[in-house]
Amino acid sequence: MPVGVSGDIEELQGRATLQRGLTDGAEDISTGTASMLGDTSSWTLYLGTEGAVNVEVSLSPDGGATWYVAPESPVQFDAAGADIIAMGYDASAVRLEASDETAVEAQVYEVV
Repeated sequence: MPVGVSGDIEELQGRATLQRGLTDGAEDISTGTASMLGDTSSWTLYLGTEGAVNVEVSLSPDGGATWYVAPESPVQFDAAGADIIAMGYDASAVRLEASDETAVEAQVYEVV
């Protein structure tokens, strides 16, 4: 049986989001690029490339002292394109490294 509730809603709470670029537009990340993540166990990685390239995704549980290659890695592009990867890991940092000098654009979107 449904229960009715009456009253005023004083505050509606939502989830905060944070978006950060791992690159400054499309750039060469063949030597790697890394960024700290917020206090979240779920985030989305957005990748765009200007050509064929493989992108290795590594995660760190300790702020970048130790790195582990994610099971989703490498993200393979046979030509210029984009991919969106939902990452369900509680990591403190993410690191990307491209297989060559092909320009890659990368962004992280976190829900905290």
